[in-house]
Amino acid sequence: MASVMRTAALEAPRRFGIVSRPLPVAGPGEVLVRTAATAVCHTDLGIYTGEHPGLKYPVVLGHESTGTIETVGDGVAGMAPGQPVIINPIISCGHCDSCRRNAQHLCRNAGLFGREVDGSLSEFVCLPARYVHALPAQMPLADATLIETLATVRHAQNRLNVARGESVVVLGMGTTGLLHARLAALAGAGPVIVISRSQWKLDMAMRMGAQHAIDTGAEQAVAEVLRLTGGDGADVVIDTVGGDATLKAGIDMLRPGGRFSPYAVSHACCPTFSTFPLYFKEISIIGSRALAPSDMEPSIALVASGSIDVAGFVSATYPLSRTAEAFEEYERNPGRVLRIVIDGREG
Repeated sequence: MASVMRTAALEAPRRFGIVSRPLPVAGPGEVLVRTAATAVCHTDLGIYTGEHPGLKYPVVLGHESTGTIETVGDGVAGMAPGQPVIINPIISCGHCDSCRRNAQHLCRNAGLFGREVDGSLSEFVCLPARYVHALPAQMPLADATLIETLATVRHAQNRLNVARGESVVVLGMGTTGLLHARLAALAGAGPVIVISRSQWKLDMAMRMGAQHAIDTGAEQAVAEVLRLTGGDGADVVIDTVGGDATLKAGIDMLRPGGRFSPYAVSHACCPTFSTFPLYFKEISIIGSRALAPSDMEPSIALVASGSIDVAGFVSATYPLSRTAEAFEEYERNPGRVLRIVIDGREG
């Protein structure tokens, strides 16, 4: 094996360089993974464009990633070279109060693989074995990158406790919105109502189990949601868009006692937000952060069983050497992209 590897390093906003770095060696409790596929998501795009203040460059992006075990360090059990795997990118300290109560995703000192810790846009990555989960041998590794995103969606819906027969509205039909719609349908929710300005995404959501598709903005959809729910309003609204308009519209769509998930990560203030609807309708706003380690295995099982079909989410694939082109394409056409995948095995 060579002693160096290629890495796509983001040297400054919108500037990638393909550099050589020493090949890491798996120490005790660690595994060396040969990267197969890394999906580029909106978080990566925000880092690429410089929207994360305080980030130190250069940084190696990539947190939705799969690969195969290359070597294992001392003390690693149950894994062997050649095993296909997916990475849990939520890095925790293991000793703060959150970690001690088994809430590693709420770690006081947490980092994200591919942001605070160098990620998977390299030919190889080395990390503790506890962050690596085995995949079925037959599962395509590019499609399997979606499992990490699915795990975050599953985590949010578990916190919402979506139940059979409940009406669920999903705002936005990007990757996470589509997966939210599918999980709600699998839970027996009904009706599942999806809202987007993109007809092809609405069509995809209907194929994944949604019952009603509304082709408009969230603010204009409130009356239609009320009509579809017999005037009552929805039991659950999940916002995968984020911002002032969808927050207000989502709460307006809810029945008294309904539950709202601000799933989309947004730092923007909401100047028109009022707490009055929280009082008057006794609305519950239920946050969710990333995923817990316990979300990974059930999410792998959902895909392995065929309950969730992740084929068709990958819009384009680029080799590692063309990482810059992949990000440029994503920034140019975000509405036409669900996921772009970068193949670490290709030049």
